[in-house]
Amino acid sequence: MNDTGTGGYSPTIRKRTLARKLVKLRQDRKLTTTAVQRRLGWSATKLNWIEKARWIEPVTDQVTDLCELYGVEGAERDALITLARQGRDRGWWGKYSDVFSSELPGVEAGASQIRTFETGFIPGLLQVPGYIELITRAAGIDDPAEIARHTDARLRRQDILTREHRPCRLHAIIDENAVARITDPGIRRDQLGHLLKAVGRPNVDVQILPFSAGVYPAAGEVFIYLSYPGPDERDIVYLETAIDDRMLEEYDELERYRLKFDKLRAVALTPKDTRAYLKQQIG
Repeated sequence: MNDTGTGGYSPTIRKRTLARKLVKLRQDRKLTTTAVQRRLGWSATKLNWIEKARWIEPVTDQVTDLCELYGVEGAERDALITLARQGRDRGWWGKYSDVFSSELPGVEAGASQIRTFETGFIPGLLQVPGYIELITRAAGIDDPAEIARHTDARLRRQDILTREHRPCRLHAIIDENAVARITDPGIRRDQLGHLLKAVGRPNVDVQILPFSAGVYPAAGEVFIYLSYPGPDERDIVYLETAIDDRMLEEYDELERYRLKFDKLRAVALTPKDTRAYLKQQIG
């Protein structure tokens, strides 16, 4: 799979891009956050939320104030204000804040390519309804209406792979352990059949990392590597842990996970062998 492609629209990514640009402008002017807060009469919270892309309310006026302080004018100023306006749009995932505890759907929506490695579960972008219900119940959720809501939200995430305009490219490496844990015959058949169908798409690659590979690089550490098409949009590595979720953007961190993915890809079954494996498992 190559790295070309164009991502979709995501206000989450616009916010993160704006925040990164504003931080760079402040640092280029050799201004501390304290100095900016003092000059503009702002609280520490206001500037922190803008620079961390955590704001919800419109911030175009604040961005204008920062541009004046930093001496930004003309097209550059207009571009920053446009990012602020776009960033306050609400993505569909905002309606499912009870389902999603992180910004993952928002950062996925703007990606041109996603590389993911999973050890215990089928990747979210490739799950079928029966499997979603299975893992939702395993998480302690039994209410039928709540399960249906989780299913709807998770399926909505998958639209990025099949959208008519600029579908996202996905390369998933899945530990065989995730397949072995699907013990319900009906769910197993449906889920593996869906994986087999998915690998027939031109924008999807799936590789199974078999038990026969033994101990492999990065064993146990799941991650999602998201790439974006715009020159101002930096790649993101998303890590989900039992304690919190992290998004890494530093160049050395990104390079580390690119190398990890390449090593995993080298020891996993090839896409062709993965198709044969899935057909065999379905029977």
